Amino acid sequence: MPETSSVITTVNSILYKDIVKLVLLCTINEEPSISSSSTVYLTDLASLDIKEWTKSQVDQALFERLRISDPSSQLITTNRNELLTENRCLFYLSECYQRLLREQNYFQIIFDDIQKLLIDHSTTAILLPDMYNDQDLSKQWLELLIASHDNSLLCKYTDHVNSELLLSSKDEIKLFYKNVFRHMYKAIQPLDYFSNELISYIDILMHLSQWSVLVQIIFEIPHPKTISNRSTRSSDMQSAGGRAFQDTLIGSLLSKSTLPSMPGRPFIYFDKPKSMNERDLEITTRTICQPMKIYQDYLSRLFKVFVKNADVRNNVLQWIGDCFYENQGKNKEWSSHDPLIQHAFVSDGFLLNLNIVLLNLVKPFAEPYSTKLLKINPLYSICQNETVHLKELYKETRLINYEGENKDEIMFNFITESFYMSHLCYSYSVHRLHRILLKISEELSRIRDAIKSHGINHENFKRLEKSMQKGLTVFFNIKCVLNEPCLLELSNALFTATCTWLVHLAVCPNQNKKLEEQIHVITKLPLTSEANQQLSYVPEFIIENIIGFIKFINRYNKQYFQSIAPSIKEYVDLILVFMGDANRLRNPHLRASLAEVLETILPDNDNRTLNNSFAETIFKEHPLIEHLPRVLLDVFVSIELTGQAVAFEQKFSYRRPMYEILEYMWKFDKHRIQIQKLASYAEQHIEDAEAPLFLRFINLLMNDANFLLDEALTYMARLKQNQEGKERDEWNQMSERQREEFENTFRHTGQIARYMNIMSIKTLIILNMITQNIQSIFCHPAISERLAAMLNYFLQHLVGPKRRNLKVRDLNEYLFEPSKLVAKVTDIYLNFAEYDQFCSAVSNDGMSYNEQLFPQAIEVLERIRHPRERIDAFFKLGEHIKTIADQHKEDDAIYNDAPEEYIDQISSILMNDPVMLPSSRTILDRSTVIRLLLDNQIDPYTRDSLHMQDVIPQSELKHSIEQWKASRRR
Repeated sequence: MPETSSVITTVNSILYKDIVKLVLLCTINEEPSISSSSTVYLTDLASLDIKEWTKSQVDQALFERLRISDPSSQLITTNRNELLTENRCLFYLSECYQRLLREQNYFQIIFDDIQKLLIDHSTTAILLPDMYNDQDLSKQWLELLIASHDNSLLCKYTDHVNSELLLSSKDEIKLFYKNVFRHMYKAIQPLDYFSNELISYIDILMHLSQWSVLVQIIFEIPHPKTISNRSTRSSDMQSAGGRAFQDTLIGSLLSKSTLPSMPGRPFIYFDKPKSMNERDLEITTRTICQPMKIYQDYLSRLFKVFVKNADVRNNVLQWIGDCFYENQGKNKEWSSHDPLIQHAFVSDGFLLNLNIVLLNLVKPFAEPYSTKLLKINPLYSICQNETVHLKELYKETRLINYEGENKDEIMFNFITESFYMSHLCYSYSVHRLHRILLKISEELSRIRDAIKSHGINHENFKRLEKSMQKGLTVFFNIKCVLNEPCLLELSNALFTATCTWLVHLAVCPNQNKKLEEQIHVITKLPLTSEANQQLSYVPEFIIENIIGFIKFINRYNKQYFQSIAPSIKEYVDLILVFMGDANRLRNPHLRASLAEVLETILPDNDNRTLNNSFAETIFKEHPLIEHLPRVLLDVFVSIELTGQAVAFEQKFSYRRPMYEILEYMWKFDKHRIQIQKLASYAEQHIEDAEAPLFLRFINLLMNDANFLLDEALTYMARLKQNQEGKERDEWNQMSERQREEFENTFRHTGQIARYMNIMSIKTLIILNMITQNIQSIFCHPAISERLAAMLNYFLQHLVGPKRRNLKVRDLNEYLFEPSKLVAKVTDIYLNFAEYDQFCSAVSNDGMSYNEQLFPQAIEVLERIRHPRERIDAFFKLGEHIKTIADQHKEDDAIYNDAPEEYIDQISSILMNDPVMLPSSRTILDRSTVIRLLLDNQIDPYTRDSLHMQDVIPQSELKHSIEQWKASRRR
């Protein structure tokens, strides 16, 4: 046994000595050996008379080698070698570790001891950096982490050191890695998103994420939320805390984009857009999108690795939530008008990248009808406790009013948090850029008009051209990043899933305590039950995101719009459920905007992209499409309801897509039949306390036609005056500034006139279309008098002497088509040719009707070569109305001395069915009251609330009037 022990000792001694020579690359022999390579001479160790090598001597040798500041001065040979002369502590130790691994079989007996020795010296250096105060160990460590990406032996070393470090005090580790990440942050700053070096840093972070403590350090040091005190913040102005998130390690990675990282900095691409053709634009787009997708994929993988770790998931979500909190001002309308304020927030590129990250996080459950959607807890958006990382979400406007109390002490799952975060980030990033892109488009349009108006020789031409070039650069850069295919695909996935989730909530019973096992599919409409309270938790911006997405791709990416055809059913479900139901979506703007989304499906228009067969399939075969007429009329009416009124410009911009849908819908028998049913019901219930839907619809349709046509004619007359003013001497007497102001006013008047002309003819088309199939309700006295007076008024202006006021130059520029207007107006007359009630109302109109009106119209119809059969029919109708008018003259002569109490105070006609208003005690004809209540359900004299069921019939007065009329006819 003693001999065996002696042999082992001798063998170990040899191995330890070889460790010094082969691993540490050191020696204690001052004279070079012929057989050995260059080594570093260890002076202190050589002074000892070492008879037998042990681990202790190796430890001492390693310590001495690490303390040599200039190893080259102690080389035994003159053959310099970087491995030999390495004086950076951690680099040297890592190289020793790798050499040990390569010779692991040879050193197997003492391998564990030497490995531990190297790791102990490494961790000691890191934890006690003052031992090497002339070296930046954190920078060395970062460089080793980078190198380890392609070096498996080095990777084993860094992993081993990290594992040992985490057994030590967290404070020292935090201090060390704080410096490592600071060096990483500095190295990242100058890199572009297509840099391979940038990808390597993401790889490092992904690798480090296996240690939860390191991920926590990434998101805790530094944490920008410490910059500002939430309790003392102003709600109107954000501090620099928002921007500070971009100045963190994760923020620096998120901010890499083709969009400028700071307001005012130039865009990288599309710098000379006016000289670029379609192919140039496509090539540049690919140049941007391909590397951007690769980079965003790496970012998404990084965050996926982070959140998969339950120990650090809260840190990640806290960081994201605080980021949204500090940058909420960026999404406010006021912030986009002031570039200086934008300096206080993270960049658009930052938010776009974060948006992609979050969209990828929700991808596993972003599928229509996925049961995972049932895990989304709507309560999240109204809670204010510490488990909610989106601290201001409870302040958002919701789909319907919420009157409950704050919900406390609820824990929310990751699916819920990531769902709301992805929607909020989309609103802050993509949806915000949608708005900016639209504004840029409008500004570019104004610049084009100005250039066209002034001409190339104008003194402002160069300035306008420069503005155009700059605007196009911004436009193409933003449009490009918003059209990145992966962004569109992930967005569509989230929004179709959201559609099914929202419809599920709408269909669910209000107080359903049962745990749902599957998503509810809508099977019937209308939803008559009380609205599910959970809808009162959901923020409006979720539906705004969906609307904005469809409108964007319809406007700026028609090719992609084709590809989402299979998803359209989910969007149509959402539209049919919410567009006509104020109990489930309160905001009339959003419900009207859903009509704009539906319009994008329609075919046969330059602005629409889906083919005819697909649109027909939706309008014929969608299981709920039969409810579209009612839903559409409901939203048409609702934007004018008391308390929901909108500016008239907005109102008509909302009505335009509704007209398009009505016109297309009218091609299908099933939809015409549904509207006819609504009309029939309205006629039977015309005196109900609440006016029937179709009655309110046609009342507003006539209001629109009346207003739009009147405005169109007014603006055309104003344009004629302006044109005549330019031709007079006063134009020559104007200064340059006065002329420019005049031109601006003239151009603005022309734009308004053009819009009014477009909308007025469209309204007449719809009115003509409806009255071709539905006439009876329009012949009710309350309706027929208004319709007849309106048609007479416009026909008089279009064919009578006043038409000269409308003759302006360049009629086509303003889309003013008087011949088309005359044709449509006369067509509407002809729709009622068989109805004497209407013909009587035409002849009774004392304001605009006269015996010359129809002959003047026929003269115009013949001049524009209107179909002969239509002219003959209109001539016949005119003769019939003239006969009725003659009869009215005789009746007027009979009744012209009617007692004052028999005359309606508002319409000044002889009453047929007098009724008393209960509040003011005023007596009016029933038809007058019906007409008044269609616009506003109040007593016009006292402003008190009034319904038809409240009026008091005046039977005795009615009988007295009838007796008086009978006596006058004898």
